Amino acid sequence: MEKEAGTHILKSYGNFFKQQYQDYNSMLKSNNSGLNKTFLPIQVETLPLEWVAATELVASDNPVMTKILGIFTSLCVEVTSLKKEAFEKHFQFLSIYDEYEDSDTANQIESICLLNSFIIHCSDVLNNILSQVFAIFKQEIINIYDVQWHFIINHIGELFTLVVLTEILISKCSLQTKWKAFVKTFKSHSLLANPNMNKDRLLAIISALDNIDSRLMCDDIVQNFLDNTLILKKKELSGKLNQQLSTEFTNYIKQALVNLEKLTQERPNYENMYKCIKINALFALHHHMFGITEKKLFRSLCEINLKGHSVYIAGNAIWFPEQFLHRYVPSLSSHKMSQNMLKTRQAYMMSKKTSLTKDIITLQGICSHWVLTVEELFSSNNKLSAGEMSVLAKTLLDGLEYASTLFHSVLSFINLHLSLGIPLTKTSLISLFELIDILKALKNAVSRNHYQILHSTTMIIQHLTFQAASSILEVKKTIIENKTFANKRLDELTCIVIAEQAIRGAATIERNIATNVALSFVPEATYLDDTYVKIGLLLEKEQTLLNFITSIDKFCNCSWMLWHQNVMPIYFQQNFSTQLNALKLKFFLMVIDDCIGFLQTTDIYFQKKQSEEFMCNMKNIIEENILKNFSQSIETNLRLHIHSHLQLDVLSPLSFDIIKKVLLNVDILKLYTVYMRVIPAVEHYLSKTYYNLTTVVLSDWKTYGEMRQMANFKFNLRLIQDDLPTQILEQGLDVLEIMRNIHIFVSKYQYNLNNQIFIEKSSNNKHLNSINIKHIANSIRTHGTGIMNTTVNFTYQFLKNKFFKFSQFMYDEQIKSRLIKDLRNFKDNIGEHGNTYPYRTAERFNKGIKVLGLAADGQSYLDLFRDLITQIGNAMGYVRMIRSGGRHSCADATSFLFTLSPKEFKTQCETNNYSERTIETADYLDDSIDGLISNFSQGTEYFKLLVEVFAPVFRNPKHVHLKNFYIIVPPLILNFVEHMILSKDKMSKKNKVGAGFTDDGFAMGVAYILKLLDQDSNFESLHWFDSIWNHIKSERDMIAEQKNKGSVQLQQALALSETKLRTLEEEYKLLYYSLTSARIFFT
Repeated sequence: MEKEAGTHILKSYGNFFKQQYQDYNSMLKSNNSGLNKTFLPIQVETLPLEWVAATELVASDNPVMTKILGIFTSLCVEVTSLKKEAFEKHFQFLSIYDEYEDSDTANQIESICLLNSFIIHCSDVLNNILSQVFAIFKQEIINIYDVQWHFIINHIGELFTLVVLTEILISKCSLQTKWKAFVKTFKSHSLLANPNMNKDRLLAIISALDNIDSRLMCDDIVQNFLDNTLILKKKELSGKLNQQLSTEFTNYIKQALVNLEKLTQERPNYENMYKCIKINALFALHHHMFGITEKKLFRSLCEINLKGHSVYIAGNAIWFPEQFLHRYVPSLSSHKMSQNMLKTRQAYMMSKKTSLTKDIITLQGICSHWVLTVEELFSSNNKLSAGEMSVLAKTLLDGLEYASTLFHSVLSFINLHLSLGIPLTKTSLISLFELIDILKALKNAVSRNHYQILHSTTMIIQHLTFQAASSILEVKKTIIENKTFANKRLDELTCIVIAEQAIRGAATIERNIATNVALSFVPEATYLDDTYVKIGLLLEKEQTLLNFITSIDKFCNCSWMLWHQNVMPIYFQQNFSTQLNALKLKFFLMVIDDCIGFLQTTDIYFQKKQSEEFMCNMKNIIEENILKNFSQSIETNLRLHIHSHLQLDVLSPLSFDIIKKVLLNVDILKLYTVYMRVIPAVEHYLSKTYYNLTTVVLSDWKTYGEMRQMANFKFNLRLIQDDLPTQILEQGLDVLEIMRNIHIFVSKYQYNLNNQIFIEKSSNNKHLNSINIKHIANSIRTHGTGIMNTTVNFTYQFLKNKFFKFSQFMYDEQIKSRLIKDLRNFKDNIGEHGNTYPYRTAERFNKGIKVLGLAADGQSYLDLFRDLITQIGNAMGYVRMIRSGGRHSCADATSFLFTLSPKEFKTQCETNNYSERTIETADYLDDSIDGLISNFSQGTEYFKLLVEVFAPVFRNPKHVHLKNFYIIVPPLILNFVEHMILSKDKMSKKNKVGAGFTDDGFAMGVAYILKLLDQDSNFESLHWFDSIWNHIKSERDMIAEQKNKGSVQLQQALALSETKLRTLEEEYKLLYYSLTSARIFFT
């Protein structure tokens, strides 16, 4: 029974995991290509934790070695823990201290006490390590000559370096001054404030404050450590043993200097520069403990310091080697060293400024290649194989190297400017921003491939662990195979066994240290060739990869910009309309995120809300310098586009500042926990601006309406309509008013064919009214498109009356007989005049018609007939303008439709069983949309309708008297040209009655009537304009013949005649162009 139950439970357990696996795979296979992988709101902590105690890690049958290895492993782990605590907590507190100027010292008591405890802890650990080393040398429990002390000495240097950096950071801030003032105030007011307070408790507090003051709030923290180590050394060690330990320290420093010489030359990154601080600190400790130091060794150290002349610590604090050596190794340092270091820094700054642009281009190429490599190698589609592990490990380590080098370069560059008092130029700042962008691009690539990198590094670390374990096993086999050797060197075999068992497990820092410590107690001669170095490199590489994400975050973290936030606004003053700057903007927003995150951590120390103030400040800067400027750029672009017809100069599209849509496409700007949207900001700015400007000048409503539509069309921005009244000054004469008085309108206004504009002939005012397409479109917008058909109907009634007068004139016997006579004369003499209607015949007709009599205003019958045709043409021009205005109005209206394909809302409402009222409303909506679409896309050919309605009547045999109309066109043209010359001449005179510069209604009227009578070909047969050009040519030749003859008076008369002839030719050409254009409308 129990077996069956167990089987059932296991089966259900297996089904559960199977279902989980299937769900996981379905999530991975789902379409997540559009997800933003840049930001990681949830991040898994991948660093393994060691639950096995250090004594158990090194447990063996050899109690002496177990104890020694356990002690040193624990102490080295403690050093690593102290280093983490220093950088993640105390250095942050000290570096940002002066940024919280208003913070009360009482609120900082906890942080100060923790800092004091940290210094005490460092002192205890350092004394403990040294005591253990001294004890091994003194008691000779093991063979000290077989121990490789470099790993333990390195941790001693690491610990002492933390003390050195802590003292520098304390001296850089105002903590000591504020603390002394706080203690003084506390002591003087404590008893007065509360007389009933327990005196023992008060004395304990004062004693604790004095303890902190003496240990922490002095400039002798490092010196106290040195004095304590010297006392300890004198107490525990002396004589020959002292010399042996000194030799071990010296050998380590020599080897470290050799290694650093190469590293600082080939890889000048932050990690290697930090090693310069450590070797200087270790040198000072060695010099203070043992006293005797080789001058050659000091010279080597000075050479290294020339390369590590300034090393960034935290905030804006920099470590200068000569200052440290002057204070703690005064017997060896000199004033000349300070001068050399200053010259080195100045030379470094000069070379950096010179090569900065070139370096940026090189770094951009290298880092871009690395980013692409990461995207390719760690893409989700690629599976990791064993053969690719070395390539992936090298890629990750290269990225870490680039980030560390950039981190050191940027911070050295900006902080040296600050320390040396050299002002930063704007060009240098822009270059600095470029370097920051590169740093964030590296971080962005890691963030995008975070999961794949974690998965890959886990496998690589396992592989490295296996390689290290295999190498240790090879050494173990070598020892075991030699039976005699194994019996004599049991301690070595124990260390190898301990190293082997320690490395087999999770790649924790504790196991790594335990392995290194165990291997350090194996003589170098025991290892084959360079096995020891190889194992050390594998273990170091393992820890580097294990901490890859943490290290990248550290080097790419730009929270140090807090100490240089006065240069941040300069970044936002760049032109973010360009594509490249807009894309890089998100990288600098990550910098601000780093600063805010850092401030949120330090706010806890000082009980302030500096992060909120900083975020608010940055938000205002972004709104002012990016969103507002970008909105203004969009507005300028739209304004130039709408008014492009007013630009006289042709602008090159390559040089013109074309607004890129990148910021609009990015849309969301993430500022830590605040999301700032670009599109709503631009839409709000444009809507507000257009509304305010329209209220100031209501007549500009149309222009801003066009800008709204262009913003939607060009940038997909949806602006709010202003809903201001639209029937304003630009309305002009209303269509209804013109329609009701069309007979007055066509007689009082002159038509311009090309610009489609009507201009008033004369007025008692100082200005003339004009009507253009915009006025008509605005009027149609007010009354609706139905007014268009009504207007054409009124025009039709008007044309009926005018054509009746036209027919009466043509039926007149004197006119009819004269036309028949001229037609017969033309046909009889057609060959003699070269198939052209004689110009003289038209002149005779024009003069002969005046004999028939004149009107009351002095006009002849031909003048009145010409005026009649002009009014007919003006009516046709008005119909053309109605159609154009309607199309403009429909175009404005259709901009609100998503598509020009009709939507059957009524059918959809019926399908969804909506109410009858809703269906009826949908039917009205369908009719409105269909009418709007048909008016916009199809329109009505009013010219064609007006031709079709009158043509049958004109071509009816009953109106045979109209068949000779084409014969009267040449005299009409002659009469019109004379009329236009007189009208234009009056433009320059004081009395402007009858003045005018355009009257294309005549050309429209002639073209329309020729089409109605189907006499276009008949008119063409007259070759009238050829006759005009021949006449003008003959007149010009006649003037040319007489130019060289006669008196001065004759020459003046000829010049006047030539001017008149030139004016006449221009008018005939203008009429010819207008008539040709007008006839196109009726073809």
